[in-house]
Amino acid sequence: MSKTKLIQARLSKGFSQEELADLIGMSQSNYSRRESGRTNITEVEWQKIAKELDVDKETIYEPEEPNKEKRDEINMIYFNIPDFVMEHIELLKRENKKLKEQLKKLKNP
Repeated sequence: MSKTKLIQARLSKGFSQEELADLIGMSQSNYSRRESGRTNITEVEWQKIAKELDVDKETIYEPEEPNKEKRDEINMIYFNIPDFVMEHIELLKRENKKLKEQLKKLKNP
């Protein structure tokens, strides 16, 4: 689950994820995983983040959730595939079917 307090504090201080990540010595992608709750934030990292945001750790701290709940949350992520992508997939399926039929005819003349 995303770290709402942390995100709000970061945004209120005007930092991007990349800027804050640089300040605490990690890549933006690693920081993003922590902020989104996909990776646990260590005690040392909480302290570094609080220092850079100039807040008490308790202001931004949110406890980690058990791993099972995280897995369930990740498995429940839904998204919409754009229509043009779905149309292209259907076109590829039809072409694949035709090619399989042609291959079958070549193998069994």
